[in-house]
Amino acid sequence: MLTIGFFPMYAQSGNSSKQKQLEEIKKQIQEDQKTILQQQEWNDQSAQQEIKKLNQENKKKSLEVQSSKQEAQSAKQEAQKAKLELQNKQVELLETQIKIDSAKSILDETEARLQSAEMINKRILEEKQRQDDSVKILKKEQELQDVQLQAKQVELTAQKAKNAFYIIIAGISLTLFSIIIVLFLGRQKTLRDLGEKNKVIEEEKRKSDELLLNILPEEVMHELKAHGKTQARNYSKASVLFADIKDFTSISERLTPDELIEGLDTYFERFDKIIEKHNIEKIKTIGDAYVCAGGVPTKSEDNAFDVVQAALDFQKEIERLRVERTAKGKIPFEFRIGIHTGQLVAGVIGIRKFAYDIWGDTVNMAARMQQAGEPGKINISGATYEIVKHRFVCTPRGKHEAKNKGAVEMYFVEKAIS
Repeated sequence: MLTIGFFPMYAQSGNSSKQKQLEEIKKQIQEDQKTILQQQEWNDQSAQQEIKKLNQENKKKSLEVQSSKQEAQSAKQEAQKAKLELQNKQVELLETQIKIDSAKSILDETEARLQSAEMINKRILEEKQRQDDSVKILKKEQELQDVQLQAKQVELTAQKAKNAFYIIIAGISLTLFSIIIVLFLGRQKTLRDLGEKNKVIEEEKRKSDELLLNILPEEVMHELKAHGKTQARNYSKASVLFADIKDFTSISERLTPDELIEGLDTYFERFDKIIEKHNIEKIKTIGDAYVCAGGVPTKSEDNAFDVVQAALDFQKEIERLRVERTAKGKIPFEFRIGIHTGQLVAGVIGIRKFAYDIWGDTVNMAARMQQAGEPGKINISGATYEIVKHRFVCTPRGKHEAKNKGAVEMYFVEKAIS
């Protein structure tokens, strides 16, 4: 009984414990659920806060993007404005460059006019000298006319004497023989006088012709004497040579006028002999410049060869004179030589103070060849080179600037091809 009574009590006690455990478990579950709910609520709040935060950041980012777009638009506008200003600056720069080019052109034109004025001044001096020569020629011609008049008077006197002789024969027979002898001797003397005067006339005429030949080419002189004037002629292919002394101004300051003239005369006399040998016409000397041309007044297809060969002969004479003058303690001259071949006009202009001259762009180009050359060198243009390249060794220089002509092909002549 005791055992049986105990068991139910124990069982009741065990159930109470389980009940308690269940309640605790249930309570624990409820707390857990509450915790879970709190956690879920907290998570929801956190999520909302994160979402709100993200929305705020997105709005901020959107504002930043919008600001960046505005800044980019502003920068683009600034760039366009800068580009427009740059274009305006370029236009202003172009206008400035045009003004500079215009000013440069005016300066070049002014220099050309100054150079032309200088050449005109030199020509005035030469014309004065030629005028003096013309006065001398006129005096010689007047003297010739006086001699011819005297000769005619002598002839008239002789004729009168002859007529008187016949009258005396008719009237005075006794003195016939003596009168014949007297008249014969007088006539012989008159003839001798006429012969002498004719010789004087011929000699003066020869001197006059020589003087004219020193001023004009022979065929031009004959044309002038025959017609009283000459016709300027056009030449399609002539070669012009300019020879100019290096540093002439500084040399002239170191020499007396007599020494300077003596030096120029020495060189130019040698040049005169050379061009005469090559059938080249001397045109003029302008201060220290020597100018001659081939193919005028007589046209010649080989004038370029003749002029280039004459230039080589010039160099030989210049070298000989360098040795001679150095040995004598005199200052030698160095020359720049330039040659160009092309079209020109040549002739005598006016009716007084005759001077044979040449005109045209060919003359200007030859002067530019001399200016762009070097002392001791013969500088020729591309036009001359194309004609003479098979007969002379030439060194190409490429294109060089020639005043008022732009870039021009140039060559140095070295020697003739054997």
